[in-house]
Amino acid sequence: MKSSQFVPHGPYMDIINTIGKWKVVDFNSLSELCSFKIEYSNLRKKVKKLEELGLLKSENLGRKKKHIFLTNHGIKFTTFDKTYEISDESLNHDIIVGTVLRSFLQFERFTNGRMFHEIIENEIEPDALLTGIKGGREYELAIEVELTQKASNRVKTKYSRYSRSKTFDYCVFVTHKKGLFWSYARFLGEMNSDVQSKIIIMHALELTPDKFSYIESYCYFKGQEKSFKEIFGE
Repeated sequence: MKSSQFVPHGPYMDIINTIGKWKVVDFNSLSELCSFKIEYSNLRKKVKKLEELGLLKSENLGRKKKHIFLTNHGIKFTTFDKTYEISDESLNHDIIVGTVLRSFLQFERFTNGRMFHEIIENEIEPDALLTGIKGGREYELAIEVELTQKASNRVKTKYSRYSRSKTFDYCVFVTHKKGLFWSYARFLGEMNSDVQSKIIIMHALELTPDKFSYIESYCYFKGQEKSFKEIFGE
């Protein structure tokens, strides 16, 4: 069958929408996230068919796990993603962002989350967004995953934009590199109190395509080191 003749429906549409929502997922996560509960072997066959039809692509990354994402052709069939096919340069970063968001959503004080391609904001484009609850009130937390250090002026410009945002109440910059953590904390310490009240820098113990460890992480917020639970717990 030609791809132009194939119209996804049922479990095929579910697979496409699940990948569309998360942008890129490993096979095990896809199996868990799909609404249709399909046997593992059957799911593999359906994914293979969608790949052969040019709607999906896959790469083996992170302990040789197979990660799947939509092609530009596949994106046309989902309402979740109206952006673009993932590039080789952004693939590892986008995989990690998905891992970070799904891991955060296991924490009881975070109630909802969206990946970057579902967020509509004219001035800023965070990697992801969380809705959290603190003191009985909801707040919107933007997420920036930092794998490499950016220049001081670029980081400070982003801090300032988040401080002026009416969409996001806070932004957390997540990194696993201690040097980057302290550099970003120093940059933040040079900003005014309005900016410092909205920006959190987090040092994660582990940040890979497969795992994000944050419960025991430490953060820099309002000029002080604090634990994750001090900031985001009840």
